[in-house]
Amino acid sequence: MDNKINSILIVDDTPKNLQVLGNTLKLENFKVEFAINGFQALDWIKKKDFDLILLDVMMPEMDGYEVCEKIRANDKYKNLPIIFLTAKTDSESIVKGFEIGAQDYISKPFNTAELLIRVSTQLELKNSKTKLENMNEWLESEVKKRTNELKQAYEELEIVNQDLVGLDKAKSDFLTIISNEIRTPLNGIMGPLHILKNKIDSAEMINLVNVLDDSVNRLEKFTSYALLMTSLKTGKYEFKLEKIQIAQAIDIGLFELSELIKKHKIKITNNISDEIEFTIDNKLFVQSIIGIFQNLVSHSKVESDISINFDSEINKIEIECSGLKFSDNILKKELTDNIDQGSEFGVELNLAALIIRSMKGEITIQNKDNNANVLITLD
Repeated sequence: MDNKINSILIVDDTPKNLQVLGNTLKLENFKVEFAINGFQALDWIKKKDFDLILLDVMMPEMDGYEVCEKIRANDKYKNLPIIFLTAKTDSESIVKGFEIGAQDYISKPFNTAELLIRVSTQLELKNSKTKLENMNEWLESEVKKRTNELKQAYEELEIVNQDLVGLDKAKSDFLTIISNEIRTPLNGIMGPLHILKNKIDSAEMINLVNVLDDSVNRLEKFTSYALLMTSLKTGKYEFKLEKIQIAQAIDIGLFELSELIKKHKIKITNNISDEIEFTIDNKLFVQSIIGIFQNLVSHSKVESDISINFDSEINKIEIECSGLKFSDNILKKELTDNIDQGSEFGVELNLAALIIRSMKGEITIQNKDNNANVLITLD
């Protein structure tokens, strides 16, 4: 028990019992008050908070059972321990006392040691229960406090998220507008450049025009990439899903790069059977093939070999390039879904990663037998 001095109300219509009980408890440093009947007892508990009641069962006008019932009828006293003082030791009387809300009973004539032990036990139980309820109240208060804090944090996060969504939309809109605005003047430049190629004879001017033409083509390509990436990331791209032959789609992509492949003298072998089919967006898949092979061919040694195979056990397309090996620095990174011209992967490979992932597939890179490998998984 703690250092608190507990207050006890003794209710008994026999003065001698009050005197003996009072002296016994006072010697143990308890505060004691007395009531000679049930009415006085009920008045007392309205005026003062007691820690325990010793209640005689046999009293005139209102017996201990009735007093106990009236006390228990008020929820304010639900934790107030009541110990009956009774000469009745039959089981029926004892059970009745417990049923109406008593915590314990002491038989008359009482034993001092037993009395003190029972009183101390009930007070300790009451104090423990009070501490537990206080702890529960504190915990509920803390949970409510934390819940309010989390709610506030969530609301603030929602505001930030809305701002980010707005910024992302603004960025996407900006990229779309800029890309479209760039393409318009580019088309106006590309036409005259082609005319100039056929009109000038000076080798120096031809070289200059070729440089301009190459720069314009690169800028036009980058603009197309930006538009495609923006539409894929914002969910605005309208997928056209159809069952396609993978081998045929790869051949179409390679045909678009035929000049680059011829320039680098790359031998490409497509070993995928015409029977291999997937339901995907054909246009997007061809674009991803163009991006992958443009990257591989551009970085491969002249006269390298590239083979294309399909592993049906793991459902992967495997592209192996004998004239290229990914550096350890590249392999430590992941293919991103962003345009980054400074990336070691190149814009094309990053675009291909975004395309494949947008179709619920996956693309990874590795080195196998000192050869660069690109692995494509389609759903």
